[in-house]
Amino acid sequence: KMLALRSMLAPVRLAAQSAPVRVVGGSAFRMQSSVAAHQPVTETKWGVERTANNRIPVYRDIRNHNTRELTIIRKVHGDLESLRLQIIREFDVLPKDVWCKIGRVEIRGLHTREIIAWLVGKGF
Repeated sequence: KMLALRSMLAPVRLAAQSAPVRVVGGSAFRMQSSVAAHQPVTETKWGVERTANNRIPVYRDIRNHNTRELTIIRKVHGDLESLRLQIIREFDVLPKDVWCKIGRVEIRGLHTREIIAWLVGKGF
């Protein structure tokens, strides 16, 4: 039964498919996406991966009973300190207001739209 179920859930490839195919999912269930992965235009020491829905992973977060506003960039890899310094220069924020954590960067204040536009301009 399990073999028959896996063969029904296996991805189907079309002969006329021209776009590269990304396989997303676990071992038992696989789903195809025909969206090509974005390649950065500029060479940087860091990178930001897009989400499964092909969006840039920049989010706003409001904490401490609506008194602390943050912008969070997720799915970041590479030299986070280099990214931190570029954010400080580009967005005129204080160095103490940008924190590097594993896989993400947090910025004090709501800069979501500006950061998304900046990352798109860099080719991510």
